Amino acid sequence: MTERLRPQAPPRLRGARVLVVGAMRSGLSLTRFLLDQGADVTLTDQKAASGLPPAIDELRVRGARLELGGHDEATFTAADLIAVSPGVPLASPPLQAARGRGVRIVAEVEVASWFLTGTLVGITGSNGKSTTTALCGHVLHHAGLRAIACGNLGTPLTEMVPDDAPDRIYVVELSSFQLEGIETFRPRVAALLNLSPDHQDRYPDVRAYYDAKARIFMNQGPSDDAVLNHDDAEALAAGRRGAARRHAFSRTQEVDDGAFVRRGDIVVRRDGRETAVMPAAQAPLFGPHNLDNILATLLVADLVGVPMSAAARGVATFRGLPHRLEKVSDRQGVAWFNDSKATNVGAAIQSLLSFPGGVVLILGGKDKGGDFASMRPIIRSRVAHLILMGQARESIQGQLGPIAPTTMAATMAEAVEAAARLAAPGGVVLLAPACASFDQYSSFEERGEDFRRLVLALPAGSPPPREGR
Repeated sequence: MTERLRPQAPPRLRGARVLVVGAMRSGLSLTRFLLDQGADVTLTDQKAASGLPPAIDELRVRGARLELGGHDEATFTAADLIAVSPGVPLASPPLQAARGRGVRIVAEVEVASWFLTGTLVGITGSNGKSTTTALCGHVLHHAGLRAIACGNLGTPLTEMVPDDAPDRIYVVELSSFQLEGIETFRPRVAALLNLSPDHQDRYPDVRAYYDAKARIFMNQGPSDDAVLNHDDAEALAAGRRGAARRHAFSRTQEVDDGAFVRRGDIVVRRDGRETAVMPAAQAPLFGPHNLDNILATLLVADLVGVPMSAAARGVATFRGLPHRLEKVSDRQGVAWFNDSKATNVGAAIQSLLSFPGGVVLILGGKDKGGDFASMRPIIRSRVAHLILMGQARESIQGQLGPIAPTTMAATMAEAVEAAARLAAPGGVVLLAPACASFDQYSSFEERGEDFRRLVLALPAGSPPPREGR
């Protein structure tokens, strides 16, 4: 794990020259907040104003300086503080130059944490963190706590400051990019759901990525709690290096202190008490990986004082997030699933584990350096036909080899058209791209919406002739 930094006091913001890097939602929220604090704020982004949200004009009117369409290194090195949006690489040359001059560089979540008095619950992992964050927020709120899901999920943590109170609970989704920029951010409860290779286009190796994730435990002390996946050796090892009390969840075996499945029931065992919370078969989310998310959520709920009967009711009323193994349609005996959020190889593998076989799998997009060769065993056992699309299709084909019948598609429209021809009655078409969306879309949400639109527009009636295998 990265060494704990020497704690620094929050800087005096009034009159300070603060540079905000990245002008999407987190950057805009952070700029508003800093202006409210009386800081002298400059907002910079590589994109021109035409490619940014219209709200940027409001910030100009309020007094923020805008440097758009590129970065000026002199602005970076002259700043008293730099606050970075989640998508900005800390290794970029202007930031490196500023660091060399001793400029303090932090993430948006770090800035927000200086001003919050409520309880922080941090959720991270390579996969499942959005669903688990949303589910945790829902379960805690349903139980009567003043809880809200925020962070990388969509609502920046700085937006929580105006209504902050000691009884508020902030369930914060944290990406590795955000965790790179924390100094004193300290979650009362921190959950690491899993670790698998991702973002290898940004990190020098997988160990650097894992170390960034492990920073969630960096500032925890013996009075804090760490929630760890007992079935994931890397996640378990990362948590063991921290100082917090450790609790595990597992869907494959009983654990001494934590959440697990026994004879079909979800059980929480803590402090010498054991509660059968609910039958696993009643879990409202599809797929074995979502059982992990539910186990982690119930453990977090127990750690913040939610009775398990109330937590079970909360889980039962949760309906999931769009684009996460979302069933789009049953068409002519074929089930179509949208898992556009499966943006890495590990997520695509977990998605495939939800189906016994007969899958027409749509892979592809912008490659993040994923190891597609590691998918060969599960493709061999569960995939009837591969459709490779987008920028990465040739690279994926090269890594997978002739593992399954394969169709190449340049666009989502071509991929959906091909899947409609290829899928057998009783089978599944699954969009689990294992890639980022940025070759053709602005986000995984836009990609998922396009997939849904195309599927729902398919003609009804007899299926077209299937291509030969």
